[in-house]
Amino acid sequence: MCPMLLASTIPNTAAAVSLVLALVLIAAAAFAGGSSVAFVSLGHRPMQVLVSLTGGVLLGVGMLHLLPHAWIQLGRNLDVTMLWVLAGFFLMFLLERAFHGHAHHTSAGGCEHEHGHGVHDHGPHDGPNHGASRGDAGRSPWAWCGAFAGLALHSLADGAALAASVRADAAHGIGLFAGFATFLAIVLHKPLDAGIIATLMINSGASPRMRLLVNALYAAVVPVGAGLFLASLSLFGGRQDAVLGVAMAMAAGAFVCIAAADLLPEVQFHSHDRVLLTTALAMGLALAWGITLLERSSHAHAAHSNDTVPPADHDG
Repeated sequence: MCPMLLASTIPNTAAAVSLVLALVLIAAAAFAGGSSVAFVSLGHRPMQVLVSLTGGVLLGVGMLHLLPHAWIQLGRNLDVTMLWVLAGFFLMFLLERAFHGHAHHTSAGGCEHEHGHGVHDHGPHDGPNHGASRGDAGRSPWAWCGAFAGLALHSLADGAALAASVRADAAHGIGLFAGFATFLAIVLHKPLDAGIIATLMINSGASPRMRLLVNALYAAVVPVGAGLFLASLSLFGGRQDAVLGVAMAMAAGAFVCIAAADLLPEVQFHSHDRVLLTTALAMGLALAWGITLLERSSHAHAAHSNDTVPPADHDG
């Protein structure tokens, strides 16, 4: 990312460094998730625990971090804030429906879910590519393109949400931990998304070279989204705070949609391991809450919050 762009849009150096590190780690996580055979064969139970934990983090970050920050950036107007949250939720729902991006494959666990095509199968399978024999989606060499397009658009929005979160936190005096909660939610989710694309490409018979190229392109989408968002801020002049608020409110709605309509039904569908999966969900929520408390306890953030309280009238 261009140093001049960072310097002009992120008010302190530590927060700019934080954003760069976050984007590098997210890109690396996405690339690892899409290229690692071990990820595709993670196993049924570990995959469900990871999905449940990620769902909890997304819910917690959306409701406890992004939503309150959006409310502040939008002038503490709850009606406007919730309208943008609803817009983010609905747009993500349409994106999921349009591209059928939701498909979790756990080859080692003998379980496959393709909610975009109405498939729930817990019967025996023949191996990691068992989905290839089921319907046109498995046989078409370009069946993965819809998932890639939908998840790439989602990742562009994630990049914008991360940049907005870092920018807002930096304005409140937060340095290296600027945007950390949003980063955590994204970095946990990107390997899952990249693994979905990689699995669909394997089932479609894509060559290793093509899989490597697509995986590298997908890993770069979040940084591209962050860069585009920061570059566009200058176009809004004095309304940059409102733009940041809109971006975070829509990201909050999108995170809640992903958790509620995508990840958590995946966990709810499994009647076994209820205690384990519920515990993982609670841990994800607690993790998001803990990060939010850590942020609020910072001196700079507390000072900003106090500055927003109208002074008392001592004339009387």
